[in-house]
Amino acid sequence: MQRFNYQFAFNTVGLLLIIEAVFMLFSAFVGEYFNETAVRSIYLSALISFFSGALLSFHGRRRRRTTGNITKREVYFTVTSSWLMMALFGTLPYLFSGAIPSFTNAFFESMCGFTTTGSSTLVNIEAFPKSLHFWRSTTQWIGGIGIIIFVLSFMPIFGGLSGQFFEAEATGIAEDKFRPRISEITKQMALTYLGLTVLGFFFLWAGPMDAFDAACHTLTAISTGGFSTKQTSIAFFNSPYTEYVITLLMFLGATNFLLISAAVTQFKTTIFKDEEFKWYFLIILLFTVGITIALLITGKMSGIEQTFRTVLFQVVAAVTTTGFATADFQLWGSGYWLLFLTMILFCGSEGSTSGGMKISRLIALSKNALLVFKRQVHPNALYVVKMNQKVITDETMSRLFAFVFLYITLTVISAVILSLTGMNFEESIGVSLSSISNYGFGLGSYGPSGTFESATPFMKYYLSFLMLVGRLEIFTVLSLFIPGFWKR
Repeated sequence: MQRFNYQFAFNTVGLLLIIEAVFMLFSAFVGEYFNETAVRSIYLSALISFFSGALLSFHGRRRRRTTGNITKREVYFTVTSSWLMMALFGTLPYLFSGAIPSFTNAFFESMCGFTTTGSSTLVNIEAFPKSLHFWRSTTQWIGGIGIIIFVLSFMPIFGGLSGQFFEAEATGIAEDKFRPRISEITKQMALTYLGLTVLGFFFLWAGPMDAFDAACHTLTAISTGGFSTKQTSIAFFNSPYTEYVITLLMFLGATNFLLISAAVTQFKTTIFKDEEFKWYFLIILLFTVGITIALLITGKMSGIEQTFRTVLFQVVAAVTTTGFATADFQLWGSGYWLLFLTMILFCGSEGSTSGGMKISRLIALSKNALLVFKRQVHPNALYVVKMNQKVITDETMSRLFAFVFLYITLTVISAVILSLTGMNFEESIGVSLSSISNYGFGLGSYGPSGTFESATPFMKYYLSFLMLVGRLEIFTVLSLFIPGFWKR
């Protein structure tokens, strides 16, 4: 096997750190506008990030002539290293400003941002500098679109389930022989992401939010991240209009961007024919209607519109893995938090900013289960699993089963590990599943009304690991721990 191409990793990570430094400057401009002292810390952080990135990139480019081709090893290592380094340098504005003096808490906050997980260690969010609020929101916005670009850019190398579903989605946008290249696909998705961000900002600004709050919440809603500028999250604004707008933004953020792009730019109805989107919409509808009726019948809430709005917001926030809240669903009863744990398991669509296992995998597993029964009745018949009229190969199904097995196994093992640190059964299960699904809320003291400030340093670092593993779809990170991965 050829030598490992470290220069490719150096160059890529370096370029991303330079881009991160540029995004830091936007937060510095916010600090300048509000005349905050934290702005100096952001400038210093941007300077360090820029020169560190330039040094890595220069080292990678200087020696690239001596390196070989790019393989899976380089891709997996580079993607994982990029996220770790961006999260690491993302801690600098928090540390230099003294807003989060603990490196552990700062790293946890940064990792929550880039992985679009709504967890936080902050106990007095309103006292946080506005420039750093904007940086927190920006990290989630970068994380939302960043992982999409990475996955699509390297999809021919990744293969497996993601490639199969990409083929199914791209077919609805262009004929096979005219299918655009990956670079054009990523451009479409980035423009869609940016367009939804701009529209979301103006719609939120039209409500009770000022321009600053509208900008921050748009960045974290469309990225399905969930960071808020208020301690009580969206409930602070007490505005039905705001709740409906953010619900729509979360819904769109967890929808396949290729389908949205085709619907907006080409006026195609592919999105309404897509199986994954139909399941996605139906899951939200059924959970919303069912929970609303149950709460009204049991008297836990009153008022049809308010109950429907509250439940819709919480259901969409769970299914899209966005850490926003307008109510603490734990107060409704144990049966309800079990439903929410179920919702955050499979979550949104492929090609979106949502975390979790993705609904496409749920569809494939459900169809395969039905075929098992059919094969028992007709053992000689030939049955195949299809999605959007495309056959899912046995190899893809094998990878899917491996993914689900690893996902659930890692969640269970993590729950056991967290329980040994002092968490009770409910908290350990809720936090482990929430972290690997990039949702943010757990159960018990780590639910919608709590924070992770009291968690031990080990818990924070381990949960950061879970967030990264979940955000990069399991295999990318875990491959680095396989000894054969590093053999020449």
